[in-house]
Amino acid sequence: MVGLFVADWYPSEEKAVMNIPLFTLAGSLLTMAFPLLMLLSGKYTSFVPWLTLISAVLIGLALLSTFSQRRVLILHRGVHVGVVYFALAIIFAFMEQYSQYIGLLFCVLLFIVTFRVANKTSAGHGVQFRREWDASRLLKLNPKRLGHWNIVNAKASNGIMAVSRTRHQLAVVYCTFDEEGCWLHLDVFSQQIFNLEGFLIEDA
Repeated sequence: MVGLFVADWYPSEEKAVMNIPLFTLAGSLLTMAFPLLMLLSGKYTSFVPWLTLISAVLIGLALLSTFSQRRVLILHRGVHVGVVYFALAIIFAFMEQYSQYIGLLFCVLLFIVTFRVANKTSAGHGVQFRREWDASRLLKLNPKRLGHWNIVNAKASNGIMAVSRTRHQLAVVYCTFDEEGCWLHLDVFSQQIFNLEGFLIEDA
């Protein structure tokens, strides 16, 4: 992994905890299966909207738990699509003029999207690095790397400071603060190898 041993940069100690996504996704399979059986049998169909709602909420919790653990996932298209599917599943579940299968269909789509994002996250997709940082310094990236980077806030902040969004890469830079001081974090979500060499101006 390029950049792993670049001076002053260290692999992040943050690891995704996937217990909540695992159990809520597993539970949602049951709550989606029951209404499907009810619709096929024509019995107890009045419970279908509520089971669809429960399914959407369980999968939504899995999605929320997944993307909240990695700052970069707020930019991920799968997360955005998942939010849309979540809303549509709930809306169509209680719209009597439409087939109840539609709400379940959006739940299935939400499940697929969430599973893909959670699977990549649990596998440590991309790289996460950190380095000690002087909170009074402004973030300055190497001009050669600015073709697809946008500095949102150069001051040390727990919010997103810089963003890179391309066809093959999502990445963010942000700071965290603890008793030891300030840490600059780089979170990259990509299959490509990220080269840390010369990323900051001072490293060039």
